Amino acid sequence: MLLQIREFIQQKQIVSNQQIAREFKLDLDSLQPMLELWLHKGVIASCQEKTPCQTRCFKCKIQPVVYYQYNSIKK
Repeated sequence: MLLQIREFIQQKQIVSNQQIAREFKLDLDSLQPMLELWLHKGVIASCQEKTPCQTRCFKCKIQPVVYYQYNSIKK
């Protein structure tokens, strides 16, 4: 599954943790250690595409959306 996640991020270039979780039918808590592995290896990097909602209506999900980007040139 690790390789499938890496390939998915490579294909999409920039993808959110929620998109990955939805694609692989995982909860965010299960997905995070797998993403941390690719982050540590330098295969992906976290980035912020959009700023989080600044309102106080509390309609947003509790867990913030994190975006990941595929690094085409690995360290």
